[in-house]
Amino acid sequence: MKNSKWIAVAILVLALGAAGVLFGWNLLPDGASAEAKGTYAPWLGTWILIWAVLALCVTLAAFLFAVGTGRTRG
Repeated sequence: MKNSKWIAVAILVLALGAAGVLFGWNLLPDGASAEAKGTYAPWLGTWILIWAVLALCVTLAAFLFAVGTGRTRG
């Protein structure tokens, strides 16, 4: 793969991670209303998973960017 393709895929992965957080903000209720309904634990678990996916997307994008720029060890 050309270097520009690696970097483009890294940017795409970051965009997908950001889209996941935006979907969470738009689709999930706020914490106060989740606590009032008695669904705070599932709400919190969902947000933990969303942030974990974002962290994994950032890690993967950093690796793809490193490969694309030739900064990996090997």
